[in-house]
Amino acid sequence: MNLGEQLKDLREQHNMSREKLAQKMIVSRQTVFKWEKNKAYPTLDNLVKMSELYEITLDELVKGEQAFSKS
Repeated sequence: MNLGEQLKDLREQHNMSREKLAQKMIVSRQTVFKWEKNKAYPTLDNLVKMSELYEITLDELVKGEQAFSKS
């Protein structure tokens, strides 16, 4: 799963619209859309904010949960 898909899945799991996430992140709805479509990437500060918002680690946010499963 790429970063955009991960961000979209997490937002949807938390029952948040792009608009609501954008307000919490202090960015535009279009910026959230670009992140989810991999047309732009969040800054490190925004990744940290999202990890706090979703209550997950940065590794989980960026790599996805499969990064922690054993081979």
